[in-house]
Amino acid sequence: MALDRITASEFGDIIATGINSRDATLDTRIGTVRDLFIDPVAEVLEQQNNRVVYLSNLTSLKFVDNVVADDLDNILYNEGLVRWQGSRSVTTVTFARKQAPTADIVIPSNLPLNTTVDPATGISVIFRTIESRTMSAAAASSYYNADTEKYEIDVAVSSVVVGTQVAVGAYTITIMRRQVPGIDEIYNKQATTSGRSTETNQEAADRYLLHVEGSQLGTPAGIKRSILDTFSGISDAYVVYGNNTSLTREQDDAGAVDIWVLGSTPATRSYITTYPGIETLIPVDRNPLIEVLSVSSGGIGYTEGTDFEVVTGEGFYSYSSRGADGIKFITGGSSPTVDDPLTIEYSYNSLISLLVSYYTQPEFYSVGMDKLYRWAQEEPVTIEANLKVKSGDPSSVTAAVRNAVTTYINALKLGDNLERFDVDAEVAKVLGVDNWVYEIFDVEGGTGVDDIEIDPMNYARITDANLVINLV
Repeated sequence: MALDRITASEFGDIIATGINSRDATLDTRIGTVRDLFIDPVAEVLEQQNNRVVYLSNLTSLKFVDNVVADDLDNILYNEGLVRWQGSRSVTTVTFARKQAPTADIVIPSNLPLNTTVDPATGISVIFRTIESRTMSAAAASSYYNADTEKYEIDVAVSSVVVGTQVAVGAYTITIMRRQVPGIDEIYNKQATTSGRSTETNQEAADRYLLHVEGSQLGTPAGIKRSILDTFSGISDAYVVYGNNTSLTREQDDAGAVDIWVLGSTPATRSYITTYPGIETLIPVDRNPLIEVLSVSSGGIGYTEGTDFEVVTGEGFYSYSSRGADGIKFITGGSSPTVDDPLTIEYSYNSLISLLVSYYTQPEFYSVGMDKLYRWAQEEPVTIEANLKVKSGDPSSVTAAVRNAVTTYINALKLGDNLERFDVDAEVAKVLGVDNWVYEIFDVEGGTGVDDIEIDPMNYARITDANLVINLV
């Protein structure tokens, strides 16, 4: 237990031991003789005060790094929680065949898959599909991947066991433990996300406090807790519902709940469609879109900004798997002939699709809630400041200041406002700094010097190019 009971008799023995303790230096040292009556009592009181401080740290959960793990586990048990020993890893596995399908191919849920045996550990990690997908023969062309020259369909999977040992790399899940007729091979194009190890004291305490606020997936806090518990690739989440002004679709969706997440798992994809004409949106087949890598038709490539523009983040369902991100050819640029085949190579945030697949499993169903998982967007900021160095090598001090500022800003989470005072505090920690004065402290493109307010579904970030430090 955190604090053992000490009786009056035991206290008496402790004090007596202090009084009877012999200080061998008294035989040779000249000076004041140790107080044999006040000091022992004072030492016992100090010991008791330390015990009370420890108990305060434990019950307040403010300084959990200073408490014993077993004591914290007893506190967690009050809410029926146990320390996480890890979480499952998730990814998408591609089921492929060389020839166009002549009949529908159904990939069932709970289909067991596994990796090849790791020669270093001798372990093969088992996964299972967490959704059922069908490769339709009638729409066979939509499954064709020009890069691999195969017909492919992506299915979300989750590891059977938990822990960091279930995190595997790309192209390692290649074995079907039960054959699917019509499928020639399987492979995962991306490494798994999640696969967490045992929680630290701080992580366990954070989850406990969040669990107190919301213990079910039917509550906003419960949704956030489950996402942060399950997906280690997500560092923060913001749940929007009801009359919140950040909810953009309440007029169209009853029970609308938007979950903005801070995290990204890029995946590349080749999409073949037909060209519809100038100034017409050509949506890609996977959202949200991160970047268009190339656009071509009949061996002719087209240039972004000259021939076409990328369209993202528009509409009620922006930055979600229901979005309509894509490209639009520009008047005045080169373009294919209408109805010619068009190939778009692009990358998208596959983490959003994984969230949708994972939380549409029956055990996560929430009555009356239309949950939309959305990708939180970066708010780029610009800082220009004059730095005066008091001591030390100016270039070294400048580099240290740059590192301190970028580390602080790029660790901010959703809705964290960026205030000059907080940045000043980070700069002041660098040895050798004499003065630090702002010329610009604003979002990218701005020239103001005021604190920056960040929307709850966004997060502040800064690049080296946007942090200008002038030595004065």
